[in-house]
Amino acid sequence: MYQGLALKELGQPVAANSRFYKLISYGEAHIYDEVKMDYFAVSYPDLLIFDENFTRKNKAHCCYLMGLGNLGLGNLEKAKEHFEETLQLDPHHLLARLYLRGIQ
Repeated sequence: MYQGLALKELGQPVAANSRFYKLISYGEAHIYDEVKMDYFAVSYPDLLIFDENFTRKNKAHCCYLMGLGNLGLGNLEKAKEHFEETLQLDPHHLLARLYLRGIQ
């Protein structure tokens, strides 16, 4: 997002929008990915890390990226919706909370 904002300030709106659309495209492409651990820890089978819902974290991350892309494009209502969805999935997502507060 910051690359896009910098390019916008440099008077390169096409290149800036390209960065913002990449964020949105990535989020849309990966929001429904099933994320699973691809390793097995023999000595620590009961770690809490295995209880983590990585698919949910991935969805929150994708919503956050789509929020950033829309924020950069100036689509504040869509950005707000994505940041709110991020916080529903991960209430402790600090950056989503900060950007949402900035929009409101």
